[in-house]
Amino acid sequence: MGNVDLRMTKRGVVLYIEEYDDLDDLFVQITNKFSQLNGFFAEDDKISVMLKDKEKHSKDITEIISFVEKMGFKVGEILVGEMSQNVKQKTLSVKEKLSLVEEEDKKSRMNPTKVIKKTVRSGQAIVHDGDIMLIGNLNDGGEIIAGGNVVVIGEARGVIRAGSRGNEEAIIYAVIMSPELIQIANYVIHLNEPVMNAIAYVRNGKVLVERFDAVKFGQVMNHRE
Repeated sequence: MGNVDLRMTKRGVVLYIEEYDDLDDLFVQITNKFSQLNGFFAEDDKISVMLKDKEKHSKDITEIISFVEKMGFKVGEILVGEMSQNVKQKTLSVKEKLSLVEEEDKKSRMNPTKVIKKTVRSGQAIVHDGDIMLIGNLNDGGEIIAGGNVVVIGEARGVIRAGSRGNEEAIIYAVIMSPELIQIANYVIHLNEPVMNAIAYVRNGKVLVERFDAVKFGQVMNHRE
């Protein structure tokens, strides 16, 4: 098997990405793989993306999702692990061992804000095209990926990616802001220490993190001017 494979499971179609060194080369492989099955998929079909090594390639997740969705598909899940040749057995293994991404159904697509009331634990990920509000904590090893803004009513650790489709106007708010990584559009920052009641936003090509009461929202919304 090459670096990219497509498998049919009980969960649906899974795009399995085993290993790669160059993102552009990966996109060529994905395009070729779908071209081989031209006519098999319908527009807006929902598929899952499975990364063998999420830790190594986590920085590329938003670009991979964006690329696949530009091809006309909806990414419903991000899975982590190794896909065996026995698809039925692997499906059960993934269900038992992996935490699945929250699937975006018709109701959530009608509502641009996805509200999650729970703790997002290590290995779990929340993905949504619009805004995400998490009422709970984001633990180390957990991840939030939003096309819009992210609000965490709790402690934000883990990884937060807002504006995943290149929206530099997106912001991230957390009661306690201390993520491993913050990404807005294509801009990334690592925090050295927690910030209380903080907002992260992009200004002049950089991600800034400031206390809520110190941010002038007019400046945030007009940071390009």
